[in-house]
Amino acid sequence: MAFPWMRVLPFALLLAVAEPAVPVRAQSLPATPHTPDLLGIYPGMPTLAAHAQLQKHSSAVYVQDISGSEFGMTIPDPKNRDQVTVFLTQLPNDPYVWMIQRAQTFDPGVSMSKENLLTAMRQKYGQESLMSDHGGGGLFYYWVFDPNGKLLAKADSRYTNCSGSLFITNMNRGPDRPNDILDLCYGSFLGVTLYVNMGDAQLVWAYSVELVNMPYAVAAATITMNANKAAGEKARQEELNKADQNKPTF
Repeated sequence: MAFPWMRVLPFALLLAVAEPAVPVRAQSLPATPHTPDLLGIYPGMPTLAAHAQLQKHSSAVYVQDISGSEFGMTIPDPKNRDQVTVFLTQLPNDPYVWMIQRAQTFDPGVSMSKENLLTAMRQKYGQESLMSDHGGGGLFYYWVFDPNGKLLAKADSRYTNCSGSLFITNMNRGPDRPNDILDLCYGSFLGVTLYVNMGDAQLVWAYSVELVNMPYAVAAATITMNANKAAGEKARQEELNKADQNKPTF
């Protein structure tokens, strides 16, 4: 089943196009750019391929299935905890990746410099499109890509409000009601977000990286929502039909 994620659409129009007349089993999700990726895993990647790719991250720790909606790996080094989580689309869609997250936490004395972290990110993705300093709330860097995976040198500052993490619970219940920000995020945010928790001006205590394709996620979530609603309505109608057959005798 093809989703219209490759185009930048208003959220309301995206829902109208993505919503099926009847719930059906998706045969496949649309092809997506193999770049950008995070540890070789990209949105739109089949689950088995992503599972195998993540296993390459460690020869000592195995990938664990967290639930039907995600799997991951935790490397429990007490001085450098490394955790990766991969999030999957839900039925009736076939399970494909829609978001990847990685987080590392360092103990004092074995920290990472901010310069080394940013250098590695820029070597991987290029110069960031946006940056936001939250003061005590940490530093946020954003790499925003067009639908073909090309980095945008400049991006709408409102993209700093887009977050895949906030959409996790929406994968079963469907997208939130649109507004100007969600219309932008849901319609076109394909991006990498880096959050940096600083120990001081140079040393990083912890960081997290998130790669998400929001139009892809919204389209999949909309189909899941519609299928769940249809199933609920069918069950309700069956209950009413049975109730109509029960007649009291007085």
